Amino acid sequence: MPSHRFLNAASLLAVAILFTGCTTTRTTDTARTGMEQLLISNAVDQTLDKVALPAVAGRKVFVDDKYLEAVDKGYIMGSLRQRLMTAGALVVDAKDGSDMTLEIFSGGVGTDNVESYLGVPGLTVPGMPVEIPEVRVYEKKSQFGTAKLGLVAYATTTGEMLYDSGRTLARADDSRWSVMGVGPFQEGSVREEVNRSTGSTDFTARVANSVDDLKIR
Repeated sequence: MPSHRFLNAASLLAVAILFTGCTTTRTTDTARTGMEQLLISNAVDQTLDKVALPAVAGRKVFVDDKYLEAVDKGYIMGSLRQRLMTAGALVVDAKDGSDMTLEIFSGGVGTDNVESYLGVPGLTVPGMPVEIPEVRVYEKKSQFGTAKLGLVAYATTTGEMLYDSGRTLARADDSRWSVMGVGPFQEGSVREEVNRSTGSTDFTARVANSVDDLKIR
């Protein structure tokens, strides 16, 4: 006869099967992807890095953003204020009482994308219910973030022009490519920034780095 322990185990198993269920975790996405935001912030960083700021050490500087109409305006303004303070400026919130007014304006801040592939497009045979599927030997999808900014500074009290940065433009990129369905492999300035920040390099990044080395050679 079955042992008491065996009967207990069988009973527990039967109860477990009877009440088997599942758990579903609800996930959501933000209105804008993280990649889009990183592309823009990376392009803004590159653009501001190219700008040689005026002599601001010890001066009270008011940053005027009335001519800046761009996506992620908060990040642009924050990055500029950070650079000014690092250079020794006393950034003030009111124009009155400031020594210098620095205006920032945009010629374009945004993203775009390009998709290309090498292969055979899908075809439908005329007069026959036969469709030849699409075959992609090589596929590449690229996203770009572009930022074009300008700065001008003048003495707050007299209006005398003190500085003109000209127009500075930079572009960030993120590309993902596949060969015969293997991939995607990621490359671009955003990937490099993420790898530097996290201190890690994933498999696809290592493969992309190897391809870059082969191109250099």
